[in-house]
Amino acid sequence: MMKRVSVYNKNLNFSYVLLGIFFIFYEILSSVFSYLPLFYGFFFCYMFMLLEEREKTLLKLDFRWYFSLFFLLFVDITHDFFPFSSWIAFFIFYYAFAGWIKTNLKMSSTTPIIFVFCAYLFVAILELVFSYANNEKTSLFSFSYFISICFEALFAFIFFKGKI
Repeated sequence: MMKRVSVYNKNLNFSYVLLGIFFIFYEILSSVFSYLPLFYGFFFCYMFMLLEEREKTLLKLDFRWYFSLFFLLFVDITHDFFPFSSWIAFFIFYYAFAGWIKTNLKMSSTTPIIFVFCAYLFVAILELVFSYANNEKTSLFSFSYFISICFEALFAFIFFKGKI
């Protein structure tokens, strides 16, 4: 069984690399066109799914996990957020709220949507705290930002339905 899993991962690494390149170019485009979603929430859901998978299979985290961390850092940098704020937001979200949301809300079909909104809420709170500490202004709250979060929540709902 272990050999089959490792062969499966080796065969899919090339597709993960192509998907990674797509996401990198997408984030570059989203820094130019502000109405495109940032995919914070999507990657929060994906990273949550990877950590749940790790707990079930007891396998180590692989390329997908490290790419997700890189991607969140890349989003922070390209959109002029504080570096590593999304990492801090994810770990606060995962260790303090994700398990509680999943077990207590009992709405498994809407869990990805809730995760997306929580992801942006935690990132926004951290950005506000860091901006306040540096005496800087932040422009996170705009109508296009909210619309892109809603589209991302719909996308996460479609992709992660029944997986989280």
